[in-house]
Amino acid sequence: MGNVINFKCPCCGAKLVYSGQVQEMACEYCGSQFSMDQVKAAEESLKENAGGNNLVWDTPNQQIISDENGKVQGYRCQSCGAEMVADEHTAATECPYCGNPSIIPQSFEGLYRPNLVIPFAIGKKQACEKLKEFTKGKKLLPDSFTAGNRIDKITGIYVPFWLYSCHAGGSVSFEGVKAKTWEDAKYTYERKDYYRITRSGEMDFNRIPVDASSQMDDATMDSLEPFDFGKATDYDAAYFSGYLADRYDVPENDAQPRANERVQNTFRNKMREAVTGYTEVSQKSESIKLSDAKAEYAMLPVWMMTTKYEGNSYTFGINGQTGKMVGSLPIDKGKYYKYMTMTFLIAFIILSALSFLFLSGGITLKGELICAGIGLLIGWIYATSLKSAMNTIAIKKNAAGYMKDSSLKFGSKLDLFLYYKTEKKEKAPKK
Repeated sequence: MGNVINFKCPCCGAKLVYSGQVQEMACEYCGSQFSMDQVKAAEESLKENAGGNNLVWDTPNQQIISDENGKVQGYRCQSCGAEMVADEHTAATECPYCGNPSIIPQSFEGLYRPNLVIPFAIGKKQACEKLKEFTKGKKLLPDSFTAGNRIDKITGIYVPFWLYSCHAGGSVSFEGVKAKTWEDAKYTYERKDYYRITRSGEMDFNRIPVDASSQMDDATMDSLEPFDFGKATDYDAAYFSGYLADRYDVPENDAQPRANERVQNTFRNKMREAVTGYTEVSQKSESIKLSDAKAEYAMLPVWMMTTKYEGNSYTFGINGQTGKMVGSLPIDKGKYYKYMTMTFLIAFIILSALSFLFLSGGITLKGELICAGIGLLIGWIYATSLKSAMNTIAIKKNAAGYMKDSSLKFGSKLDLFLYYKTEKKEKAPKK
């Protein structure tokens, strides 16, 4: 028996049948009609996306580094359990992750040899100065915070990272709407034309970093980007002298989802940017595949300090190569409301004066209420801007900064008209 071929409606997914009356394929459920060319184009678009995403990485083989006893000197934090490798000349008095002072020397099994290392270019003195500068001008910072801050406790660490490079290609399908309105004496009309839109393309990514330590806050490490990998070098134990080196405990396979998310989001965004001329656009499906996908293991330089204030821990990080500073600071709620109130009063007085001078009718209750509402909004916006400056840490969701220049190429474009809907609304009677 031969196979039965069924065509599905691009609008609702119900079965399509050929209608001799209109000489087109018609949906028995929603009533939409399509030419044969439109149906075939829609079917081809569905086939392209049927495979879903295929994100597979080539994992590097790791070589163990150890001393003559098969182990290396390290420090274990008794509070959070962090393990950090160091040489015999390194002295540490507190854990850079949790701020606990109890770090005792121990011996660990060897750590994995990185494929590359970026050496420290920012010294401890420079790092401390940057940390001091970070707290300057922060109007919501409690006065007692800087007085008890232990800036000299800042620690230099080589943080383990997985670096992901790949070629990404595929397509993303959208539903687009083109709307237009008109009216007559009684009604307002709106017609919406619906389209199936497909954009395909390819792009290359180079060394997207994902930290490989479970003790390290992902958002903090993301915020320290970018690193200049053009200045990376092969591993040499001399680079680790005087610093801690975090042992990675996030296997490459477990770090892949974060790299995949950044690649997928960037691919989607680039395909979406290629969709123009529509009043509404929503994504329906995608098919993204990776090739030449490989992961490298790297040690990247970071200065870190964790300090405690009123029972809460606050972490600061400095890119040991570029000097970029990130962190979160405590907020004095009293100062927050003080600046909001001061800004509100100033804005209210100015707005009231302007309304009195330039609007007829003088001072009215309604006018004053409007001025008060606008002034309160201005005060809230200003206080919120001061609050946002207290935290410069944010996780990265895309990898646009790691897309190679000129690697973005678009494939064929499909804009397939599906159906239209027209709605009319009766105008309100004139009084």
